[in-house]
Amino acid sequence: MSDDWPLLAALAVREARMGASARRHGPFVAGAYEFLRFGIKQAWACLFGGALLGLIVATRLWYPHGAALPRYDALVVACVALQVGLLLSRLETLQEAKVILAFHLIGTAMELFKTSVGSWDYPEASYLRLGHVPLFTGFMYGAVGSYLTRVWRLFDFRFAHHPPLPALAALSVAIYANFFTDHWGLDLRYLLLAIATLLFRRTIIYFKVWIVHRRMPLLLGFFLVALFIWFGENIATAGGAWLYPNQVKAWKMVSPAKLTSWSLLMLISYSLVAAVMLRARDVGRTVRQLVAAVVIVACGLIWRLAPLGLPAFWRNYGGSVLWGAMVLLIVGAFDPGVRRWKAPLAAAAVALAVELFKLYHVPGLDAFRLTLPGALLFGRVFNPWNVMAYWVGIAAAIPMRAMLVSEAARSAETG
Repeated sequence: MSDDWPLLAALAVREARMGASARRHGPFVAGAYEFLRFGIKQAWACLFGGALLGLIVATRLWYPHGAALPRYDALVVACVALQVGLLLSRLETLQEAKVILAFHLIGTAMELFKTSVGSWDYPEASYLRLGHVPLFTGFMYGAVGSYLTRVWRLFDFRFAHHPPLPALAALSVAIYANFFTDHWGLDLRYLLLAIATLLFRRTIIYFKVWIVHRRMPLLLGFFLVALFIWFGENIATAGGAWLYPNQVKAWKMVSPAKLTSWSLLMLISYSLVAAVMLRARDVGRTVRQLVAAVVIVACGLIWRLAPLGLPAFWRNYGGSVLWGAMVLLIVGAFDPGVRRWKAPLAAAAVALAVELFKLYHVPGLDAFRLTLPGALLFGRVFNPWNVMAYWVGIAAAIPMRAMLVSEAARSAETG
């Protein structure tokens, strides 16, 4: 633990003496000490999330009304300052910061959709926002990723009968899609939870609080984390961070039914962190491809939305080519072999499925497709030539992916 967070090294010797003293006083004192140690480790794992929740409550209670900088924007500034401070003080590692950034992007994309369909609202004014989404919201998702990364190392997680990572990746994609499709009457959350239960039914997690590894079913761990996220959600909504429709007139406790949503989010979060922690040697390859995918997304948005004066043909099909390249890099991040054709073929199948999905019509979905977020996410009209453009982008990105993987391998060897 002290190797990850050097500021704790000075406390290691003192803690070892306390532990030795507790053991000398018998099993009851030793058990109480282990319980205390468990609580302290959990608090340390919650460092970023706890600090963010504290900022939400503090600004709710004491931030001046009518300030030149709106409260939501002050939270953005405070979150960035907190992130920088934790890195400079080495209370947070660079790997944790990368996880927070990844979750920030994934969470913001979902927030853009959820706020557009009225699932919840951010009632206060702000300048630093995308659409109806203040930028501080991404840090709330990042806090979940930060917790999982820290707690994994703090408790030295080990597993028995862990599901394969490709199965978790497929499940995560389906769960993420369900967060969108449930607004059009296609809500498969209970089926997805059943699949997750089937995948993890035999999985045991071993975690080290003090001297020996304890054990419990991993599914129980998921539920407990989702439960505490729900507690945090109640505190955050009471602090005015966001409001559900039934909380606009007066705050009410968030329905326990939201535990299903948080359990699904927990599964996505766990899968992303597990992809990093269980395949440490592939982290460089995964990160490089995901970063390249984010860059391509930014280029695609500029290509489609910026006033570049491009002819309609190049604007439409050029964007589709960039989208196909992005899909290959995301799929490739979970594929261990660059010389295999599994990732390009999977990406081609995904591209075809996305275009075929445009043939599915229901009133709510069609209305969303007419909005800008809907057009960017799902497109509006089926066009077989788009499939060809996607495949061209996938083919063009194959050499780029090979280069990224080769550079990651060289970095790992020299590092």
